[in-house]
Amino acid sequence: MKKKEQIAVLTGDIVNSSALNEAQKKFIQNEIEHFKHEGILLKPGFYRGDSFQLAAKPMDALLLALKFRMEVRRKSEAADLRTSIGVGEVSSWNEDVLLADGPAFVLSGKNLDSLKKKDLNIIIVTGNKELDNELETYCFMTDLLLKNLTSVQANVLFYKLDKMSQEEIGEILQISQPSVSKTLKAANWKVIEKFLERYEQIIEKHYGNSE
Repeated sequence: MKKKEQIAVLTGDIVNSSALNEAQKKFIQNEIEHFKHEGILLKPGFYRGDSFQLAAKPMDALLLALKFRMEVRRKSEAADLRTSIGVGEVSSWNEDVLLADGPAFVLSGKNLDSLKKKDLNIIIVTGNKELDNELETYCFMTDLLLKNLTSVQANVLFYKLDKMSQEEIGEILQISQPSVSKTLKAANWKVIEKFLERYEQIIEKHYGNSE
């Protein structure tokens, strides 16, 4: 990893984790720690019990944040995931994400603490004021929808984020295609999809699509 290379750091914290029983907590932590995706550069590491951090390619950061959030929400409607995404450079690379350092890590960790005051559960910070203002607007709009998801809706979105067809999701969850379609509509999937598309356009323009 080159020090000047741009990465995204995700710092997450499970909100109202007391609503989860021990089996649910262990399942979620295990799923996040062992989540496989080509965009992950440093695998997730947990600290302080309910908090974790990982490094990823900027293009994949929002998708990963949404996947992890759906992982929590589909297990319990009372719990949620607060995630801060920081995009920037690396100054100290380490295979243990909790020992790595740099502007991307600082942005991510620092802004996680501000989310509670803003009553917001996701934020994306790049250090570019204009970009940050635009992304924060999208985050507020999308977060309002995500906070109201049912566990059923979160479960369907979890698979839809992998670009699965409605038929494929129906087979996995053993429900009909029309039921999947109705659930996606109720979960405002089109809004979430537009946010993902716009985020990827911004990253492509300002940081390139790193392979």
